[in-house]
Amino acid sequence: MTLHVCVLGIDGSGKSTVTTALPYILAAEMKVRAGSAGDVFQMVEPDEDLLASNFHPNGLPITGHLSGWFKRLAKIFVDNRHLYPFFKLSQMVFQDSAAIKLSRRYRADVVVSDGNVLLSAMGRAANYTSPASDRSNTTVKAPDANEIKTVFDYLLNGKPLAEARQATLSRLRKAKRALWLTQHTGLHAGWLPDIAVFLDIAPEVAMARIAARGRKVDRHENVDDLAQARNMYLKTVDAFSQYRSPSVAHRIETANLTPGETLQVVLDALKPHILAYKVEGTNRNIPLGTTTVKLTGGALWTKLLDRRYLLRYLLANWFRGAWREVTFLFSKLGHLLRTEGYSAGVMRVIYDQDDKRYGLFDRIFLEYPLHRAVYDRLHNLTSAIKPELEKRLAAGGDVTIFTAPSGFSYDLFRPLEAIRAKAPEAMEHIRLVAADLDPHGLLAEELTKRAKNIGIHLDFLMGDITDTQMRARFSQAAPYDMVLFIGLSGWLPKPEIVHHLKWIRQNIREDGVLVSDCFTPSFYALPGSYFGYKANYYTPDVYRSLMDYCGFDGASARVESGRDEINHVILLSPKASA
Repeated sequence: MTLHVCVLGIDGSGKSTVTTALPYILAAEMKVRAGSAGDVFQMVEPDEDLLASNFHPNGLPITGHLSGWFKRLAKIFVDNRHLYPFFKLSQMVFQDSAAIKLSRRYRADVVVSDGNVLLSAMGRAANYTSPASDRSNTTVKAPDANEIKTVFDYLLNGKPLAEARQATLSRLRKAKRALWLTQHTGLHAGWLPDIAVFLDIAPEVAMARIAARGRKVDRHENVDDLAQARNMYLKTVDAFSQYRSPSVAHRIETANLTPGETLQVVLDALKPHILAYKVEGTNRNIPLGTTTVKLTGGALWTKLLDRRYLLRYLLANWFRGAWREVTFLFSKLGHLLRTEGYSAGVMRVIYDQDDKRYGLFDRIFLEYPLHRAVYDRLHNLTSAIKPELEKRLAAGGDVTIFTAPSGFSYDLFRPLEAIRAKAPEAMEHIRLVAADLDPHGLLAEELTKRAKNIGIHLDFLMGDITDTQMRARFSQAAPYDMVLFIGLSGWLPKPEIVHHLKWIRQNIREDGVLVSDCFTPSFYALPGSYFGYKANYYTPDVYRSLMDYCGFDGASARVESGRDEINHVILLSPKASA
């Protein structure tokens, strides 16, 4: 059975951010399969993303596509008070229906929705029937919580209404007929969630946030209309608590909270309601970034000829670069990928591609969008890390760096070598702690040799970076001036990502910098899913919210993206201690 959570709030309250990021936090902290319905439809579990923006391995219900279509239409007509309500309500109907369908299709534990057609309609209806910004509407009386509860009873349970004005009764009868129609056409709309979370914020603060976005301000985004909507949402949540139970309605003030702090408060409110299903952990005998699916012989051809791969992925994305995958069968590098997965050796080939001449098929392999994103990531990392190192070295004193997983540490050695060329004496102030599983036994000797050549102190530790004993060894060199967490956000299960990021926050200097990265789901994610790779995908906004939740200043994060907008390098500082 799925627990349905609805997030409510006026524009600027942060409900879209919370709805999008919360499933990742729930999967990480509560070890549940969680989804969201809002700007995007998502379904995630602790060690794998099942559904995300631009990533629909098992398809997206037609109602999900219709929700997005009507959302775009609502945005076009947002300033038209006659057309906007129709498009917005239609979008919410399809969104609610998609939420139900996805919860059943994926057997989700929790689904979080950005609004709900009944609750949102009650909260925002007055903005369009009698907006407060229209001074001629001062005599219109808003319903109280008890009246709204009777509306829920009428629409959902068929209880007769008490005295009501003829105009109001006429609208409610139309609404009931509309709900009957949606329910009998398989849309699954017109239901109330199990839990409602209202993100409360003063209209003046909300307007400041809206203005800071730098985008067009919609007609209803003004202090008067936002105050009117806030007042109606408070009454609606009160009515919901009367209809359901006071324990399932939560009001959270967000004006003085960062996105991460808001997520923490929401999580604390939901914990008592969630049945925390246990999931099996990742098999650590299988290196992350690999698959247990056999990618040779007949097993490989079975996957390649599967209709989902052929039709839903290969043909649908042929001109976006999917055609390149066909050539992996004839490429030495393609064979290496099938054998090792995305190992340090495969990464090294991508990084060093400019140092060697490759044949046609290998060149096609290297220009595959995902591999091109990895190549771009290295250049974004080196250009971001070099000035950070120079700044800290210029301030005097030693600079302690922690990188895990280290790989071959191109992202560190290249800027260090550039600095050494100008100031070789600075190298004696660098201490590098590097850690990696090193499943192929390639890293220790290579890193030790390279560190010796440039004159820095290196401690290489081989092991699982999420292991408690290993972390105790890492902590011996803390606090760190710089921490690199690169290449693992897509592979590491969400509970372990959260635990690791929190550990980093405890072991980094207050003026230190965390350098990390994330991959956005795109067409390349589909074959990964079909071929057995368990991966997690984050947009920069979601990843920043996750970082903020773990103690870093997500709002001030710097983001550098590659040319295809697939990989994103993110630099963050710790939040100031309270």
